[in-house]
Amino acid sequence: MNRLKLDFSLETVEERINFINDYVAQLSDLTSTEATTIADYLLWGKTEDGTPIGAGTDLKTRWAKTNDVESLDAVLENPALANIQLYSLNDAVVLKKNRKVFSRSETRRQAPQYLIETFEKLWRNIDETELEINFYEMESGKRNKPPRDELLKRFTDEEAELIRARSQKLSQYSYLKLRHRLRELRTEQFTIRDSYKSTFNITQSIYSPRDNTLVFDCDIQVLPLGLMEGETGQLIFDADFDPGALNEEQLKTISDLVWKKKEIDSEKSKIFDFRELDMVYHLYLFKEEFDDRIARVKSDYVVENNLDSLLKTLKFYESIADLTDIQKEILYLKEKKEKNIDIANYINKKYDKSYTANYISTIFKQKIIAKINEAARIHQDTIENCFFFLFFKKCTDCGRILLLDGRNWIKKSRNKDGFQNRCKRCEREVRKKKRSKL
Repeated sequence: MNRLKLDFSLETVEERINFINDYVAQLSDLTSTEATTIADYLLWGKTEDGTPIGAGTDLKTRWAKTNDVESLDAVLENPALANIQLYSLNDAVVLKKNRKVFSRSETRRQAPQYLIETFEKLWRNIDETELEINFYEMESGKRNKPPRDELLKRFTDEEAELIRARSQKLSQYSYLKLRHRLRELRTEQFTIRDSYKSTFNITQSIYSPRDNTLVFDCDIQVLPLGLMEGETGQLIFDADFDPGALNEEQLKTISDLVWKKKEIDSEKSKIFDFRELDMVYHLYLFKEEFDDRIARVKSDYVVENNLDSLLKTLKFYESIADLTDIQKEILYLKEKKEKNIDIANYINKKYDKSYTANYISTIFKQKIIAKINEAARIHQDTIENCFFFLFFKKCTDCGRILLLDGRNWIKKSRNKDGFQNRCKRCEREVRKKKRSKL
């Protein structure tokens, strides 16, 4: 007997995903048949143009029809699936999370002074979005109760009427996009708060309220290999690093650096690690605040060399990260502080994509910053192995000398060293040129 009670009145894939996220939390021990039924239910949810994402697919044989899919990344780039998470079969899947409560009053008391304005602007955006959603839901019959008094008190009568007028122009699709936007804004509260409440308190480490000075404390240990302008920075922070060109004195300097880093006291709390996603993400958050504050009150701030070197080191890892053209543009626009919706519109028009504002945020944190973390790990492995020249190989196309590693090279069993003669980056360019000629 089929115990599933799916709501087929919901047409869009976004509505169905939201419904399933709540619905499966109430079930236990899904059978394979039930899981397949749920997959079909999502597959035939409609996209913005009214076409089911499974249109043209034979459900009975859909898993075998994969000719048009190049990779898992290509599947995940479908904006309709942007919020779906993949879990290892060995992991315990948490179907329902405890709801976190964000306290604005507590944040006003605890947040560094220079972040208060950022929070206030964010909260205003959240309140306007929530009120617009409430008004639309009342007009469309989705909601019986009026907006809560606490929310209404944050607006004048004139402001509330303007928001009500905006809500009357919403369509079902733009309403769903607005709900996603509200979720994104609320998540951002926690992200900014974590930047000064995390184990590595980066915002307090680089800001001194006593004299309005922005600094990066020299006692903070930077991993994996220090700062670009540090003691050995000029030697090892080179995008065209060539281990074969090093003399004995340089090798000894690098050896001392490597062992010094390995002996860092793990109990020290003041560590910044370019291999850690959250730390680099928080650095980007700070970087935006830093640029804003400098622009507004330039004469009141002093920028010390360590902070400048930290940002230059970040730029170095950006430059060697294996980013696609789209990811490079998104990173550039994020650093220019463009809004996610504007970035999405630009990328969609230029690259014929259909990204949402929410997915731009996902790409930035989960893909771009993850690749910067990976660049830092590869950099560490490259320097630690530079004493063994046989562990490196020269690309026949670009001429770069890279560590023999699956992160730099595509495997080819027929070659003696087990890898192709073109590096991954050049191989991608070759494939791109071939596709453009078709």
